[in-house]
Amino acid sequence: MARPPRGSWSLSKTGSSLRYRNFRLLFIGTVFSHTGDFMQAMAQAWLVWTMTNSPFLLGLLGFCQAVPRLLLGAIGGALVDRLDRRRLLLLTQNLAMVQAFAFWALVYFDLIRFWHIVVLVLFIGTVNTLNQTARQSLINTLVPRAELMNAIALNSSIVSLSKVIGPSLGGVLISVIGVAGCLLVNAASFLAIILSLVMMDLPLWQREEKEENFWQEVIEGYHYVKTNHQVFSVLSLAYIVALIGSPYTRFLPVFATDIFHAGPSGFGLLLAAPGVGAVGSGLWLASMGNIRRRRNFVFLSVLAFSLFLMLFSFSRSMLLSLLCLVMVGASHIAFRAVANTTIQMETPPQLLGRILSLFFMDKGLWSFGTLFIGSVASLLGTPRATALSGLICGLSAALLYQRARLRRKTRKGLEEIPLPSKIDPR
Repeated sequence: MARPPRGSWSLSKTGSSLRYRNFRLLFIGTVFSHTGDFMQAMAQAWLVWTMTNSPFLLGLLGFCQAVPRLLLGAIGGALVDRLDRRRLLLLTQNLAMVQAFAFWALVYFDLIRFWHIVVLVLFIGTVNTLNQTARQSLINTLVPRAELMNAIALNSSIVSLSKVIGPSLGGVLISVIGVAGCLLVNAASFLAIILSLVMMDLPLWQREEKEENFWQEVIEGYHYVKTNHQVFSVLSLAYIVALIGSPYTRFLPVFATDIFHAGPSGFGLLLAAPGVGAVGSGLWLASMGNIRRRRNFVFLSVLAFSLFLMLFSFSRSMLLSLLCLVMVGASHIAFRAVANTTIQMETPPQLLGRILSLFFMDKGLWSFGTLFIGSVASLLGTPRATALSGLICGLSAALLYQRARLRRKTRKGLEEIPLPSKIDPR
């Protein structure tokens, strides 16, 4: 049977990277681990909102969770390039499990205070700075290069599916067993990813004999981004979306209670809706194989994200808002997955940890974005602040797209200029 052309949709390609045992193990472990993570995130946000009733403190919590990525991201990337990635993941997952058990104990024994949550969130943010970069770098070694887009899209889909299952299950569990119960379930879920990592059959990791100064390696990552225009433009847009657009999720408790007058179950639905769209979008990308003109696709995805985020901010219907959030999630995961693939395709293997760490540093910008949106929300209201963030993201994508077009036209014009012919001295 003829193979579908590159960039065409084919259902047979959807799970092609799952043929590889090591990636399949990571995939299965990720299902359970991330479901618990998002259950805890939902319970954590609900706990803070019910304790403080403050949009600003919700933003402060986002700041604490994301700021370690911004401050330590580049250092973490250099460490990932130096260390055995599987052993590093085993360490980070065990530390995250300890954090989850500590969180559960504080809530269960009614000892929890807001500053406890701040410390725990700062700790898990630091752990995840290493964890996410190491996990994404490991995917690059588990499948052939031709399957990389499929593997990244499937991984994005399962993370997005966890965003659906985790908050939905969390909303139900809070009503049944309380916030402490959600935290305990998350702590137990880490056993799945730890077992998956132990079962992988990977070649013995060997450290490079020739290594540069550690800080020189960190600087080398920044230098590569500066000289690669495609990676630079993708990272720039990722930073803008993370700073201005992505923090909307931190303020969904406000929409749930003040706009739609819903309880934990309604809040869970609002959190889950973007995940529904993201799952569908990720599976569609996995079925497409490699996409031509990935950079243009990235810009268009951000424009769609901006449009539906603004529509959500104006909606006062729960059903319409859920539909808008589905599309917000679909366009956002399309942007993230294709941007991730672009970076991994463009980056040499020896620099992959450092460049991916710079990509995931965009989540560190949530720390400033949540504070900014929280401050604007305190002045203008959360819906208007959300609409403003969508507008800024859309304008930024349009400007960067136009800038890339002008650069291509300039480069094409220079290539068409004929070289001067040599003058015959005779």
